[in-house]
Amino acid sequence: MSTAVFTLLSVLAFGQLNPVNNLMYEHWYNGASVCPSYNCFSLDWDEPEVSAQDTLVGYNIYRDYELWRFQDYRGLGCSETMPDCQDASFINFDNFWMKVKAVYNTVHLESPAIDSALFVGVLILGIEPAQKDNGKIYPNPTNGIVKTDLEGLKKIEVINAAGTKIQEQKNKSFIDLREYSKGIYFIKVITDKEIRIEKVVLE
Repeated sequence: MSTAVFTLLSVLAFGQLNPVNNLMYEHWYNGASVCPSYNCFSLDWDEPEVSAQDTLVGYNIYRDYELWRFQDYRGLGCSETMPDCQDASFINFDNFWMKVKAVYNTVHLESPAIDSALFVGVLILGIEPAQKDNGKIYPNPTNGIVKTDLEGLKKIEVINAAGTKIQEQKNKSFIDLREYSKGIYFIKVITDKEIRIEKVVLE
């Protein structure tokens, strides 16, 4: 009974704590980088709207259900432009879900996490350095057909929200998702120079 009363009073006192918005994750291979096993990555998000009664003090970053780190600034990553790569230990080379929760006030109350991203393991070694801007995966969101104009295309794979590969297409510049339920999927495009994974929303 006392726990229920405390929970109710906490909700009344603090209300709904606003979550972070637009969690964005990129992961690419670059054989010329200092990234761990040449796997570079970037995780970023938009700051939440802060209410008058709450003070944003930072962010809790999770791998699956385990708290990896608290930090008082946005974003983390390891790339060609980060020679010290202080966030390299974030990649543990297993599949895991990433979540970021906003932390409020001196008592460190957490917001919910409304978005997540999936790390699907290290990318293939021994390929040429990636050129991140040589093409794109589109449209996103999509009503079923996802295309790419990345050069040197070899294969496109579809990975579901559980991290399971459910389809692949070789030597074609599109893949058809219309047989699947609406939701979030990960499109993995393999070329002769890079591997790119992007989250796509099927509407």
